[in-house]
Order: sequence, then C-alpha cells, then structure tokens
Amino acid sequence: MKKTLRYNYRLNPTPEQEVKLIEFGATARGIWNLLLSENMRRYEYDKTFLFYKDMASLLKGIKSFEEFDWIKAFDSAAAQQVARDLETALKNAFSKGRVQHFPKHKISYKKKKLHNDSFRAVNNSNCIRIENGAISIPKVGKVPIVLHRDLASKIKSVTVQFRHGKWECSITQEVECKTALRVLNRITGFDINSKQTVVGSDGFVADNPKFLKHSKEKLNQLQRQLARRKKGSNRWQKTKQRINKLHGRISRQRLDFAHKISRQITNENDILVFEDLNVKAMQKFNGSMVADNVMGLITQLSKYKAELEGKLYHEIGRFEKSTGICAECGQHHVLTLNDRYFTCTACGTYQNRDLSSAKSIVRTGELDLIAAGIVARVYPISQQKQAIKTKVFELSKLGCGSEKKEAA
Repeated sequence: MKKTLRYNYRLNPTPEQEVKLIEFGATARGIWNLLLSENMRRYEYDKTFLFYKDMASLLKGIKSFEEFDWIKAFDSAAAQQVARDLETALKNAFSKGRVQHFPKHKISYKKKKLHNDSFRAVNNSNCIRIENGAISIPKVGKVPIVLHRDLASKIKSVTVQFRHGKWECSITQEVECKTALRVLNRITGFDINSKQTVVGSDGFVADNPKFLKHSKEKLNQLQRQLARRKKGSNRWQKTKQRINKLHGRISRQRLDFAHKISRQITNENDILVFEDLNVKAMQKFNGSMVADNVMGLITQLSKYKAELEGKLYHEIGRFEKSTGICAECGQHHVLTLNDRYFTCTACGTYQNRDLSSAKSIVRTGELDLIAAGIVARVYPISQQKQAIKTKVFELSKLGCGSEKKEAA
C-alpha cells in the first residue's frame, strides 16, 4: 500500500527567480479570482457551476485575447491545478458532511502588504527534477534548494510559497507503507490535555513546551513598536516582517516538537489509542492554549507514522467518557479542570486524573478493536502458566481484505 506525503524544503532563489516566483504566485491568485467570478456569474444566470473541464477550456480559450496575456506566461499545468482546487472548494461547500464555506476571492498584494501567494506545479514528463543542488520548476528555471533529506520516491507535484520571510517548496511523493504487523505486542492509550501535552497509560508524559508563552514578551514588544509606527511606512513594514518571522519561528518549534513526540510514540508502541478531540470547539474556549499545545497536530502525525510502520492507530468515540474514571474499579467521578488528582469514592485509590484517563482510553480502545474484529487477544506460549500475562494481539482482519492469519 502506498501513501502520499509532503516533504518541505527551503529554497534560495536568485533575485531574478524571486521576482518570477512572486509573479507566478500573483498569477495563480488572479486565475482563482477570475474563475470564481465566472462561477458566481454563471450561478446567478442559470443556477449552475463550472467544473474542472469547463474551467480548463475557459482558460485555454481566453489566452488568445490581448488582455489575458498574463496567463500565457504562466505554466499551463499550474493553471489547471488552480481550476482543480476551485472545483474541490465548490464541492466541499455544498457537501453535507463538510463544514467549509463558499470559496472567497483571494486578497491582493496591495491590501495584505505581503507576497505570500503560492502555486503548484505538476511533474509532467519529468519537468520537475532535482540536479546538482537545484530543483527545476517550469518557466522559472533551476532554483537552489536545501536538500536536508533524500527524496523518498519520484516527485508528483511541487507547491512553492513564501512563508515567514523564507521561500519554501512542498514536494509530494508516494511512500510505500510497511507490511501490517501480524503480532502486536504493546497497546497504549494517550490522553491529550492542556497541562501536559500527552500522557500515556504506560506512564509516558510529554510536558507542554508553551513556545508562544516563552516568546510572548518579545512578541508584545514588537507589537507595541508596530503601533507607534506610521502605517505603511518602511519602518512599519520592517517591524511587520520581524513579527511575521517570530510567528514563523514559533510555528517551526511546534512542528518540530510534534514530530519528535509522535515519532517516539510510534516507535515504542504497536497499537496507538487516542481520543477523537473536537479541536475546533476547544479553540473557541481557549484558542491560544490549544494552538500552543499542538493537540490536533500530534494525533495527525501519529496516525500517518503508524500507517507507514504497519502499526494500528485507533480513536475512541468523541462522546466516550474517559476523564474521572477510576483506573482500578471503573467508578465514575465528576471533576473540574482544577482537580488534577482525585480519590476514588468506591475503592479509595488516590490517582492522577490524566493517567487514569489514559488507562480508561486504552481499555475502551481495546474493546472497540476486538468488537470490530480487527485484533484478537492471544498469549505467548511462555506466559501461559504465569499469573500476570502480557497483552499480545494478532491481526485478525487486514485493510486489504486478506484472510485471517494464524497466531504466531
């Protein structure tokens, strides 16, 4: 089984190439706004939309007009990708299972004061390749790239964007997943909360690094400095860029932390059980805390890492109760956010709320997996006569539809 992943690399374009990249990003934004306006006009006329084939034909037809010469200088495959993205956005806006709004026009450079547009090029006929420390981009040329890791497979597409004062490219590649493990020796549940980012049922704890809080003093200083500047002046622009770079540094720190924690979790366990958190609703309650704690990011990274390693990732139901359940007898308790420890009213056990919650999550996840027929409990022969037996599972149903395998 193959999985499509993105790998980000830093670009170091020359001044001439940088001008070209800015121009192409603006062209992609212009094509989006043009096609969206045409769709809105079409809907007002006959209540229908233009989809990919119609939009691609429209782009090809208007190139012959003089006022649309700016589209000719743009890569035709990249222009088609803009049409595909708009089609996806229109379909998501009217799908019952999605919560996206109707697509909007993208803001121009003059209003945002930042050329942070992006465009995506497709690797047709090996037009995108990396040679001698540079990546070739259609109609841009060979742009120097910081290749900090080798490519996993052939390049499918490249998205170029200017973020936080640096040029980056996101390369899409297909990665082969490892064969699913037949015998799974370790299952662990993980509770994600605000005090500690992750607490495992096996005692694993990852404290919240609070990167935003550590940079808050410097951020406040720059924001006060920005307020004293005349809006739109050169000094205002420089302070704005410094704030943007500081936010980029915080973002990279969070991503690095999430990758390291998710990798450690995946390497040490065979079955990973998490909660299905409603991160969007939690952000309305305390958005900065949730964002600084990378709650949703850790679960996303752990999921794809587990799939690559042939391991199991499972999420219990969103409305399954896990907080305040005694780890020894299963008694339910009502706790406030300030109650970090509690004593069970039934058995009298004094315990940590987060650790007991993680143990409750792993019990619920184990029952879900067994009930769904995904795994079956087995015991190694050497432990058959022991009083305390280590939990071992066999994979009883594979995603590819294979027959049930015998226990190892």
